[in-house]
Order: sequence, then C-alpha cells, then structure tokens
Amino acid sequence: MKASHITFGLLLLAGIATSCDNISEDDRYYMAEKTPVSRNLLIMEFTGNKCINCPLGAAAVEKIKHDAGADKVVSVGLHPEGNINTIPMITYHPKPGTLQNFTCKEATEIFKYYGSPNGFPTAIFNGLKSSMSSDYGNWMTDAEKAFEEPSYVMLDAECDFDDSSRDLTVNYKVGFSDDLNESISIAVWLVENNILGIQQMPGGKVNEDYVHNHVLRASLNGTWGENIGKTFTSASVVTGSASMTIPNNWVAENCDVVVIAFQDNDKYVQQVISVNVIN
Repeated sequence: MKASHITFGLLLLAGIATSCDNISEDDRYYMAEKTPVSRNLLIMEFTGNKCINCPLGAAAVEKIKHDAGADKVVSVGLHPEGNINTIPMITYHPKPGTLQNFTCKEATEIFKYYGSPNGFPTAIFNGLKSSMSSDYGNWMTDAEKAFEEPSYVMLDAECDFDDSSRDLTVNYKVGFSDDLNESISIAVWLVENNILGIQQMPGGKVNEDYVHNHVLRASLNGTWGENIGKTFTSASVVTGSASMTIPNNWVAENCDVVVIAFQDNDKYVQQVISVNVIN
C-alpha cells in the first residue's frame, strides 16, 4: 500500500473514474471549507450460517438500506472464526458435499476488538463500541442516530482488476472539508455478494438455497488499514493504493471493495464508500 499527501489551495476532488465507482454525481466533492459532507453509514454485522436469527438481522439491514438509500449505507457481514454460529457447514453449492466456510481472520480480529459479543446477530454502527446492539428490531433507530453525526472526510476510489491474473489494485483518494486533528487509517476490505449456500433459519428450519451477501472475505491492507496521518487541513488530499489477488473460488463479478476512514483511537468511522470490483 502506498499513500502520499498533496496540498491544493482549493479542495476539488473530481471523481477518479466511474468504471467501478457507484457514488452519485450529487455527492461529488465540490465542498466549501468548514462544511460537513454527506455522511455514509457503515454497518458491521456479526452473523453466521448456523445463527437462526441472523436472517432477521440481514433483513433489518436491508430495510435500513432501502429507507436511507443503498448508496448511503455500506454493510459488511463478519463471520469470526471459532464461533458456534459460524461453524462451516456442508452445502450443495457449488456442488454437493461442498464445505461452506465464510470465516476470515479479519472478522475474528474485529470480533475480539468488540469484546466477542455473545449474541448473534450483533451490529456496530460507524465503528463505535457504544453503538453495538443485538436488538435488530431497534437497528433503524441506531442507524438514524449515526446519520446525525457530521463528517468532514471525503472518499473516492477506483478498481483495477486483471481477469487473467485476478490481481486487484484499489486506488483511493481522501479529502477534508475542514481541519481535522485525528489519527486516521484507511482500510480497504473485499466483500462478496450473491453466494448461494446453506443457512439455519428462524424456527430451526434449514434453507439450502439462502443468498449470503456482503460477506467479508479479506482486507487488502490489514484489518484496520494503514495510517495516513494525524493532522489534516481543508486543503489536504491523501492518495493511496492497496492490492491483492482474488482467489479463484471467489466470484469477482460479485465482489465489492469497501474503503473506510477509521479514527485510530476508537475505530470511529469518519467516512465509508463501496465500489464494484468489476463495473
């Protein structure tokens, strides 16, 4: 990963490229100084294929996306290793006898940071431990509270994917609409959608054709990303990149890149965006 600082007299972040960028033109970064920018919401959800209530949590997240706008909410499903809810299961997809395993080490590290919560599903809204909730019936209210917080960080990103080598490079750009004295790290995560597999359902039934979405597969630059600095002005722009090779058993067309600006001290999410690996 490489990051560099550039200072301009006027902050003018044109979109890098639209080939994998799903940010609307209305949210582009032509911002006056000392003006909060439109905030996106990151919902991190601890979930698992053996968790009978997790489909209800997934439905609650989808309703938040529907009501707030899909481009305003980024959701990431976290399947930590060694948890009773995430034990790999035998599925018929992509062929009979396939072992379905959604766990990854990054999800495990995040799970430990938040105190290894017992109840699944559990959601965290924009990173703060104080926002953690297993009451999926109240997640809409939690999301509304998170949207009320101002943000002064702007993100843009593009993906460069080579289909033959399956090498992926993500180039990102960070801007600020006001001075910010916080240690910030940029994390670049890969999630996969539309995975057909098995899922235990409410009432104890099993759905062998359940569609799993926004499953965290890996981080391109460490679980919590890499630090880009501690002091920024409204004229600061930081650019960087992160790379990985996507395994053959992950469907690149169904993968998104999630770029997150975390505060290092408390993992508060200043901003988040999601872009498609392949447009």
